[in-house]
Amino acid sequence: MSAESVVPVPAPPAAPVRENVRRGAVFALATIPAGVLVWLVVWGLGFIASIVGAGVALLALWLYATGAGRMTRAGAVIVLAVTAVTLVLAFFAGIVLDAAKALGDISGLGAWGAFTDPAFWPTFWDLAPEVFPEYLPDFLWALGFGALGSFSTLRGAFAVAAPTPAPVPAVAPEAPPAPEAPPAPGQL
Repeated sequence: MSAESVVPVPAPPAAPVRENVRRGAVFALATIPAGVLVWLVVWGLGFIASIVGAGVALLALWLYATGAGRMTRAGAVIVLAVTAVTLVLAFFAGIVLDAAKALGDISGLGAWGAFTDPAFWPTFWDLAPEVFPEYLPDFLWALGFGALGSFSTLRGAFAVAAPTPAPVPAVAPEAPPAPEAPPAPGQL
């Protein structure tokens, strides 16, 4: 057998970059206060915008990928959950903002003064059962716009997400034997 007939053995595949799910989730959680703050600014202007849902989903996706190192299906689910929680908390914060403005106008304290008043939360929870049904149409609009804004980002996250890697076997399989070289002319 000549040196030319030896089949090179391929190098073992490089270990895939491991996803750090916890770190990615912690990074993605930073989306919640940022998303709520932007929502409150838009809500305070009197709008419900899908751009906030899109921004929340993009930020959660970017922060997760930065923290985790890669995106898998588990990461896409975490991004979806963080986006949904952010939008629900943002909507609730909008209701609290409206209540603080209304109680501030009635009491003459202003919105921030009413919000920091010790009687604010008991009054808010007393009025909540009567007020929440009035927000149902706004909630449905917010749900629709939030889904519209974040849909393409979340769909892309699930499409790009690599499946969770299978564990690498401890022992590499044996390489198949090298094919025997054909006899040279004149040799039998």
